Parts: sequence; structure tokens; C-alpha cells
Amino acid sequence: MEFQTILTEKNSSRYKAAGWWEGRTLLDDFDAAVAARPAAIAVVAPDGQRMNFAGLDQASRRAAAHLAALGLEKGDVLSIQLPNWAEFVVLHLAATRLGAVTNPLLPIYRENELAYILRFARTRIAVIPGRYRNFDYPAMYAGMWPELPDLKEIFVVGGDAPGRMRPVAELGAPAASPVPARVLDGDDVSALVFTSGTESKPKGVMHSHNTMMYGTRTMPKLLGLTPEDVVWAPSPLGHGTGFLWGMRQALTLGCKLVLQDIWDPEEALRLIEAERCTFTLSATPFVKMLVDSPSAGQRDTSSFRFFGCAGAPIPRQLGVEAHEKLGCQLIGMWGMTECFVGSASPADDTEDKLWGTDGKAMPGGELAVFDETRTRMLPPGEIGELATRGPHVALGYFNDPARTAKAFSPDGWLFTNDLATVDAEGYMRIVGRQKDIINRGGLKISAREVEEFLLQHPLVKEVAVVAVPDDRLGEKSCAFVVPRGAVEPKLAQLVGFLEERGIAKYKLPEFLVVIPAFPMTPSGKIQKFVLRDGVAEGTYVAQAA
Repeated sequence: MEFQTILTEKNSSRYKAAGWWEGRTLLDDFDAAVAARPAAIAVVAPDGQRMNFAGLDQASRRAAAHLAALGLEKGDVLSIQLPNWAEFVVLHLAATRLGAVTNPLLPIYRENELAYILRFARTRIAVIPGRYRNFDYPAMYAGMWPELPDLKEIFVVGGDAPGRMRPVAELGAPAASPVPARVLDGDDVSALVFTSGTESKPKGVMHSHNTMMYGTRTMPKLLGLTPEDVVWAPSPLGHGTGFLWGMRQALTLGCKLVLQDIWDPEEALRLIEAERCTFTLSATPFVKMLVDSPSAGQRDTSSFRFFGCAGAPIPRQLGVEAHEKLGCQLIGMWGMTECFVGSASPADDTEDKLWGTDGKAMPGGELAVFDETRTRMLPPGEIGELATRGPHVALGYFNDPARTAKAFSPDGWLFTNDLATVDAEGYMRIVGRQKDIINRGGLKISAREVEEFLLQHPLVKEVAVVAVPDDRLGEKSCAFVVPRGAVEPKLAQLVGFLEERGIAKYKLPEFLVVIPAFPMTPSGKIQKFVLRDGVAEGTYVAQAA
């Protein structure tokens, strides 16, 4: 299958000349690790399986040979809907050897998401669990298969393979023929990662070997990671965060990858202690759950050095607690599927930069904020739409020229819909999504600003401020709060707390909803549109002043 990308010779030459795009693929670094450390542990799986680099290499080569015999060719799409299991790693390496395109899928996806993605991506082979978290995946796929003409084979991991489906064990048997030689180019599309959580029709983001290898070869330089580090991957490999910063980061470094398939903070701390994990990149709320775990401060987590936090601001107190209880440094980062990580702070930055900002542009990249027309770059300190440009940016949306043209400018900028400021030193701070700005009678309120103050209230564990419609002013603000304990805060308490801190009256929330937990995207971001729609539809009853 041909992938029409927005890559231009100008940008390609520029990034190659600067050394950011080296033309390397994941196999270059993985094969080097196999040669240098064949007996070293490469993957620790949730089922207790431990694979060394030599074993992982053999398994991926066998799988590649079998997949090639079934007709999987360069440019074909292999969709992997698996939890964080070792088979995911094996199959991604196998697909890469064939020049096929890996389409990672979240295990929580069901017919509504899958039928669209598999058809749109023209998936040729899919790999699924037999049963996971008490759900029957083969039954679901059997119902969809007749409507997916491009889907030729389905492999099942860890369960029966009914009908025409095949057990994944077939891919692990010795192959009759070796892996066919494939010429891989750094500019080839290697992954098709669909966005999640905010739109009814997800976008298929095209990443090349170059865009992904830039990220996983640059992050170690920023943080001083080496093959002696241990990458802990609690984020789903079916999502961009776990896919790149868990699996591919470990394979690039040639270090041990520790997989966690079901989130549980107690199990997470056990793994960090037992496997001597040193690094992860995940959503900020997961740090909070670790810090609040009964075992925090009791387990030996002295090996754990860095937790890259994305998707939400880092409250200062959380940074302090993470250092005291876990021994790790929290580092503010920002990214999205279209660029994975666009900003981060160096590990030796001050706490104000590490926790008070979302970092600065990755080496070789650029950050800027633009006005509403996307034509004028704004000066330091002003709020505008965040854009990023550089060797980390994806090559557009698959088969979607309209949305590609809307997000990617001809001169290489990716417009994000995030509202941000960039200071004179280049440090960026997200202040909200464009929909997170509440327009109260013409006065603009940054939801994030109010949220950061409310997070300091002793009765507030988590908070999200959203706009609710108002006939007179257009919009008013409503605070959704997850309480810290059994005592629920009242709106008057929160308003008084904000007033004591000198917050302008128009910024004060005028409604409150107390809920036990937030609806979340798979990457750990609060689904604010669910909250907004819930108020409008009466699902949530707001407490007024």
C-alpha cells in the first residue's frame, strides 16, 4: 500500500544534513544489542516470561518469515490489539523486518472503534488476545470480519483460535524459509497510530523510521539513559506513549523492558523494586497513584530515576512527594500522537522549570505560539495556539488530506489546538486546549489556571474546570472535583479558598460537581468533552452558589 505523506525534499534534506534523521531503523539498534548482549534480558512480561536479546531476535525472525509466507509485504498494515505482552514486541520487530506498517491498537477498543480503524487502515493481518479482562476478542472479530475485505488473517494469543483464525504459536515455529531481504528507507512509514479520546473519527498518524528514531535516540541524550537502564512500561503499547516511550525506547537503547499489562500501583511498585526500573514516561495521574499507594516509601525504589510526566501539570507538592517516597525526579513534558514528545526539560533543570513548565523544544525542534489566524507568531509571554516544527513531527494523516492540511502547514509547522505561552528562555507552558478557554461574557478564563489553584485545596484530589452554557453570558465555569477523602467540598468553600488567593471574581467557578473519578482517555487525560456534555444532558447535576 502506498502512503502519501507531506514529507518534502527540503525538510528531509534539512534534518538529514543536521544529523537528526540518520536513516537508521529500529533494527539497526536492536541488532547491535543482540550482537553485543545476546544473553541480557530484553523483555520481562506480566506472565513471568523473560526473553533475552538472542531469544527475542529468534522469535521475531521466525514470526517475520511466517508472516512473509502469508503475503505480508512492505507497506502492508499489521494491526496489533494486544495488552502489554511479549508477543507485541516480537510482532512489531517482525513487521519492521518486512517493511510492514505496525498499527498499534488499544485493548479497550471495541467494534465501534475497530470496525472503522481496521477498514480505514486496510489492515491485512490482525493479532488479538483470546480473552483479556473477561472479554472475548475472537467473537468480536468474527462478527466484524465479513465487513473487512482487506483483512486476510487473524492470529490469537493466549486462547482458542476459532474458525479461520490461527493460534499465534504458528508464528513461533521454525520457518521453512528465512526472512526475505527488505530494503528499508528511513523515510518509509513504519507506524500508523490512531488518535484517541477527542473525536468520533480518529486520525491515522503516519510516522516514519526517521521521526520515531529521532525521539528514542534523543531522549537518552537528554536524560543520560544507557543500555544499563531499565524501562518500565505501564502505558499501553497500543497507545503512542507506551508504543514509543516504552517498547521502542527500550529496544533502541538495547536495555531491559519491563511490561505491566493491568494498572495497579502496588504491582507497579513491586516491579520497580524487583526489576530495578529506572525510567518511564506516562501520564501525571499515575505518579499521584504511586505516591498515594500504601507501599510508597516502603519498597526499595532507589533505582527509579526519572518519571517523564505528560498530559497534565505537575503540582509542586507531587514533585516533592515523588522524590521523598519514590526517589525519582519528575520531568514535565508535552507531546501528542503527531509528534510523540515536542518539549521536555533537561534532568538538571531547576524545580521551577521541571515542574512549573512543560519544558522547552527538543533538540533540533522548534516551539512557537501563533495568533488565531495562524499567520503571526506571538512574542514571549503571550497566549496563543501552540505549534511545533522539527524532526519529531509526523508525516501527516493517512488518507485524510483535509485534516492534514488543517493541522500541518506547508512550511512544516504542526498546529496543536493547545493554548500555551513560551517565555524568553524558550520554556513552554500549556494553559489549556482551545475549548478549555471559558468565554464568560467576553472575558476569557483559563481553566488550567483555576485548576492549579484548586489542586492546592486540602479536600481536592483531582479537578477539571469546564465551560457550561449560559443564556446571558454565553458560558460560565463549572468545577468537577474528585475529593481527597470522605468529606466532599462545597462550592462556597472552594470559592472562598480562591478569593483568599486573590483570584479575580469573574474566574471563580459558579457550579460544582463532585464525582468519584474522571472519564479518561487511554493515555490518562481527562475527557472534558464528556463532562461538558454530561452537564448539558443532565447526567451530572451541578451545585450552584
